[in-house]
Amino acid sequence: MNYKKLHTDALEELFGPISLHILKQNETIRIVELKDKDDLCRTFALVRFLNIKGKELKKAHDLMVKGALLGKTLCDFKIDFDREFIGSVQVKLPDWLKDHFKTTEDSGLGFISHIWVNDDSVEPCRFIFSEIIEIIPTELKKDFIHNIKPLKNVDFEFLSMLNEAKIEMI
Repeated sequence: MNYKKLHTDALEELFGPISLHILKQNETIRIVELKDKDDLCRTFALVRFLNIKGKELKKAHDLMVKGALLGKTLCDFKIDFDREFIGSVQVKLPDWLKDHFKTTEDSGLGFISHIWVNDDSVEPCRFIFSEIIEIIPTELKKDFIHNIKPLKNVDFEFLSMLNEAKIEMI
């Protein structure tokens, strides 16, 4: 199990309770905002669910589709998972997202990662459960220390999800 701090945990340490606001969701795609108690967006996230295998992961995914937080739900179900940071992209923040972030910055940083699940009850026993792009406002960059590497080997079909949210890479 990945016992490293979840992204939501880091946000809660900085801003207090964090809630999930779903902008769009179906069985395979989720577009959400993580907001603080003052309704300020602290992260804009695009998620693509790829492989939903195993009894417990299917139950956890069902709760996620109903609005549960991804990482916390995996932990609640004691699902063995790891997060792999793939890279980062600089994005142009559209006016609506600048308003939600309450920022005047024109760009933000998007962290791209895979969530790997380890489950001996399925084949293959290690698989990518989801891909995530988490966009944070520029002023939060210093608060999130990640091993940021140049973007490589990323599914550009996944990056095209940015278009769905009317967000452009710079």
